[in-house]
Amino acid sequence: MASTVATRRVDERLADYDLTVRQYGLLAQLSLEPELTMSELARQLGIARQSVHQLVNDLVESGHVRRRPGADDRSRRLEITDTAQYLLTRIDGPLERVEAELLGDLAPEEAETLRGLLQRVLAHATDDEAWLPAR
Repeated sequence: MASTVATRRVDERLADYDLTVRQYGLLAQLSLEPELTMSELARQLGIARQSVHQLVNDLVESGHVRRRPGADDRSRRLEITDTAQYLLTRIDGPLERVEAELLGDLAPEEAETLRGLLQRVLAHATDDEAWLPAR
C-alpha cells in the first residue's frame, strides 16, 4: 500500500513535467548508468522487458531519450538527451517534498533507517548492490 500511495503522489508531481514515475525511474537510472541494456534496465526497475521497450519508445517520442548504435551492428544503446538531463535536475525539489510528506513526523534517524532498509530490499529484489550506499 505504501508503494501505491507513494507512486500516486509522485505521479501527481511528475505530471507537471509530462513524466510518469516509471519514466522518471528509467531516466534517472540511465543517467547514473548510461551503458545499461534493456534487460538490465528491466531488472533494475523491476518491470518486464516489454514494459521497458514501451517506456523507451515513449521517451524517444517525447525527445528525452535517443537510440545510438551499440558496440556491434545488432546492439543499440540508449542516451538521455540534454532536455531530460535538465528535467532530472528540476524534479529533485518536488520529489523531496513528496518524500517529506510521506515520512511525516519520523525523526531524522528513523527516516535514515527506513531509507537504508528500503535500499537493502531493492538490492536484494534486483540482485544489484548498486542500490546500497557506498561504504
